[in-house]
Amino acid sequence: MNLLEPWVALRLAAGLVSGVLLLRASYTGLQVLRHFRLARATEGQLLLERRVELAGTFVRVGAFVQVACVAFSALAADRLSLGIRGAMCGYGVFQASPWGFPSLLADAGLALVAGLVVQVFAFDARMRTFELARPLALFMVGLGPLALLDLALSTRFLLDLDLTVVASCCSVSLDGLEAGGAGGHADGPRAATTLAAIVAIVATLAVGALAARRPSRGRAVLAGALSLAALPFAVGAAMLEVAPHAFEVPQHVCPFCLLKPEVLGLGYPLFGAMFVGATWAGGAALGAALARSETARATFAGFARERLRAASYAWLAVLVVGAAPIVRYAVVSNFTPLFP
Repeated sequence: MNLLEPWVALRLAAGLVSGVLLLRASYTGLQVLRHFRLARATEGQLLLERRVELAGTFVRVGAFVQVACVAFSALAADRLSLGIRGAMCGYGVFQASPWGFPSLLADAGLALVAGLVVQVFAFDARMRTFELARPLALFMVGLGPLALLDLALSTRFLLDLDLTVVASCCSVSLDGLEAGGAGGHADGPRAATTLAAIVAIVATLAVGALAARRPSRGRAVLAGALSLAALPFAVGAAMLEVAPHAFEVPQHVCPFCLLKPEVLGLGYPLFGAMFVGATWAGGAALGAALARSETARATFAGFARERLRAASYAWLAVLVVGAAPIVRYAVVSNFTPLFP
């Protein structure tokens, strides 16, 4: 029974905690939409304001646990791969069930959305006026269905997973697909994706630096949009460029193998920095979109400056960590190209 597997039990418990916290915040959001009136000074209004603050704590903790859920999913898949024939890494475990990759995408998607909502709460906390209560309520209500979907998919995947099957490893599926592609590795999706990732990250850094130095709503929105747009290209470049250089095999494009000790767990800081860069810059963009009153605009400059600087540091870390195995391979191979 899968529930007897420690990593499965841990992942389900973490998902349940995250789901309960975010659903509780979603319920508060519904109450705010129905009854919140900023101009009132009644006892009920004061109670709602306290509940909004409490819901902010639920969302912060829930988002933290949800990020941990993504890590637990990867760790659980890696550990379970030791017990599934043919699965050499987490890829084989997720592929062993039709619910595997949908569950992982739901995990990551909910973590990203919850992380963005946390940034809006941080902006609202600086103002202390509750003028963002209704936008926050809408965000919290949206988190509820996402949390339910994620909990349902992760539970379905972990309970559906058959540990007695013979799975396919990444070298059969991903590496084989790459090896069969036309045009080789030096052109096509790899080069285009890597170039797009570099351009997007450099553009994010440039616009983010300008917006942090001279904060404005337009610059912050542009920096956040660029940061979120850079995320999928950065993930693609990690698979198509970083992973092959890390393992010195041009066909090895598995992101799960980047989490292995053989490459010093390179994937954890790499993907973690991508997440921080996207959520903090995206949070600055959301703050810019919601900063409409005088109080909000006065508070926005300091908030945007702090978030965009942190996001810039995160994207710089992505470039450094991602370039490390490429530089290492160039040195040890006497600058012989990996890709023909």
